[in-house]
Amino acid sequence: MNKRLRNFLLIWGAAAATAGVWALGKYQLWTAPVGQAENWCIEIEPGMNAADALEASHPEVASVIDWRGWSIYPGKYCAVGIQQANEVARRIATGQREEIRLPLPSKRTLAEIAGHLAPRIWADSAAIMEALDTDSMLWQIIPNTYRVYWECDANQLADRLRSESRNWWTADRLKQAWSLGLTQREVVTLASIVQEETATVEEAPRVAGLYLNRLKKKMLLQADPTLKFALGDWTIRRLLDEDKKIASPYNTYRNPGLPPGPIRIPEPTYLEAVLQAEQHNYLYMCAKPDGSGTHAFARNYAQHLRNAREYQTMLNRQRIYR
Repeated sequence: MNKRLRNFLLIWGAAAATAGVWALGKYQLWTAPVGQAENWCIEIEPGMNAADALEASHPEVASVIDWRGWSIYPGKYCAVGIQQANEVARRIATGQREEIRLPLPSKRTLAEIAGHLAPRIWADSAAIMEALDTDSMLWQIIPNTYRVYWECDANQLADRLRSESRNWWTADRLKQAWSLGLTQREVVTLASIVQEETATVEEAPRVAGLYLNRLKKKMLLQADPTLKFALGDWTIRRLLDEDKKIASPYNTYRNPGLPPGPIRIPEPTYLEAVLQAEQHNYLYMCAKPDGSGTHAFARNYAQHLRNAREYQTMLNRQRIYR
């Protein structure tokens, strides 16, 4: 073997060995095990790069993404069991992220809703509050469980809720509202009062019918929940005559018609209770003294006074003065 050929073979062999080592290294990198036997997730916040998002927890995945020159999509990437680094990197680079189930509860305040949602998505509670705390949003929040991407921000969440509200208000439901002489906002406002009046869904259509009767007759609603809202104290069990003098647009003992907006975020079942309100002649109601949470209904004031005295006697007997 001449010297030139020997040198060529040596150079070629070294190159091949180097390539083999390189290929083996990359293979080991791509196939490096990532994850754990149980459920596990990677959360990548908007604006993060691979190094910031993955270097500390999953450096193999970050190295694959960096070597490939891939961009990454924010989101929540979950798996079960051990995965190869290349598989995980490819999912992150192509945005194959998870949707999450986001329960949005019926609450009295936006702060409670924001506090419930914030731990489940990327947006913090302050940003959610700012996005939802507008006059138009208060009656466009439909409690439900939604499927969203984990990385959605507060404004995207608000847009989603507005879209869901539009979808909920079908043509048939709009016709029902209009037949009652109510706008969508007014239906939500009345439903919020009805939900605070009764925790019994079966009774809700009757309560809604009573308030609609009072509206038609231009009577004051005299709804205790609106007074508690105006006073800022939901713990009050016994309202006093002095309470009814508070100057507030939500005081329905002084102001005619519905208050300017909902006093809570009502559940859809209470919206339906208003739209499908029971037709009857009741104008008055009072909580029953049996602790059932239901009401005694009356068509005239004399009967209502008898019902009210029974309830007040129970409060006195239990020494409930506030």
